[in-house]
Amino acid sequence: MILTRLSRAIREQNWFAVVLEFFIVVIGVAVGFQLTQHYDQARLDARESEYLEGIATDYTIYQNIMLCRMDVETEIRRGLVHLIEAIDGAELTPRQNERALFAITMSQVSQPGLPLEGNTSALVAGDLVETISDDELRGLILAAQSISTSTVTSMDQIHDFLLVMPRIDGFTQRTLDPENGYFVATSVDLEALRSTQDIRNTLINLHNLHRASQTNDERQAGAITNVLTRLEELGVRDAPGTPPTCWSGPLPTAGED
Repeated sequence: MILTRLSRAIREQNWFAVVLEFFIVVIGVAVGFQLTQHYDQARLDARESEYLEGIATDYTIYQNIMLCRMDVETEIRRGLVHLIEAIDGAELTPRQNERALFAITMSQVSQPGLPLEGNTSALVAGDLVETISDDELRGLILAAQSISTSTVTSMDQIHDFLLVMPRIDGFTQRTLDPENGYFVATSVDLEALRSTQDIRNTLINLHNLHRASQTNDERQAGAITNVLTRLEELGVRDAPGTPPTCWSGPLPTAGED
């Protein structure tokens, strides 16, 4: 319709009408372009918002997992130290003995690496990380993903080492716990441990492997926390509340070794 009027105005040499119709066409195209651009940006913003909310949820779960894992690793290492001290002749307190029982049972159980899946995997694997408009947050997410990948590999190596080490859980006496239905260690044969060749080095090696495992957990937990902190700064996530309750064993108290 506009082109018909414009052609007629040109034939009639009605230059005012020509200019008017031309501006109508230009303005219409410009408005249409702006509306399209606004719609596309709104769609991108909505998608980014979904990813940010999803990452906030994912990383809160990851953070809780890492905190619990580090608690367990701390208990295992403490218990192994007590076992080494007991082999060397120290008398263990009831609390130290409890830790030692836990360590001798759990020290040859490895926790696998924690891959950052869900929204992070969708962003990175799908080459959609540019959806995140904040440069700092985008960098932190990529760093967390890279650290996660390296720790998964490292944890697999630790697991392989644990599999070939001499078993030490046979030195415990286990009794069925009626509350949870598990057989739990209730005593350890220290004399048998002391008489076993090279057992002290085995315990030391186990301790060092679990320290390496905890170091991996700490690196990954730090990367996860960095992402969550940036999300808080951007107003996507509220400040964290009470830390998770993830351990019912002999947790250390203030000032206790």
